[in-house]
Amino acid sequence: MIKTIIFDLGKVILNFDHMLICDGIARYSKYSSNDVCQLGFNSETFELYDRGKIKSEDLFQWILRRFDINISYDMFKSVWSDIFSLNDSVETVLSALKKNGYYLVLVSNTNELHFDFIRENFKVIELFDDLVLSYRIGYSKPHKEIFREALKRAGSSPEDSVYIDDIEEFCKAAEDLGINSILYRSTEQLIKCLEELGVMIG
Repeated sequence: MIKTIIFDLGKVILNFDHMLICDGIARYSKYSSNDVCQLGFNSETFELYDRGKIKSEDLFQWILRRFDINISYDMFKSVWSDIFSLNDSVETVLSALKKNGYYLVLVSNTNELHFDFIRENFKVIELFDDLVLSYRIGYSKPHKEIFREALKRAGSSPEDSVYIDDIEEFCKAAEDLGINSILYRSTEQLIKCLEELGVMIG
């Protein structure tokens, strides 16, 4: 019987567009948006930041140097973080699951500045009983340790848990540990898959 429901954040609960970051940086740089994406999002620096291995201020300084720009830290935080919008239909599902007593865990590859912004601007985060975030625990999906940590915090067995993500590779990593998984495509499909697992929503 499913007791714990583990959700991914990006492209499930919140939609986002990394190109908005690239466009924002490019506005102050000689580099194009595509250049910023290639040099930034494919860099070790961005990956280390998501795993909490470097500080937000260090990321800021690296971006100033790498893209030869001169903006304030506050301006940078706005460019970096104002890229999210709420998937209202999934928030409705989460509210129903919370009301029905399921233990809700958020598992996300995210970073300090993004999550600070999300917590301040999206109340949906308050529905979760626990947060397992890559920058806090030092592991990012698909590393299995991030899923083990979610199970540990929930006090749940893999077979009593279900993981929801829009990325097949991450669902497979959860399945390898015995966790049920749902590859998110739409909220209607999500509801159907949860009901097939015996999860009460309505």
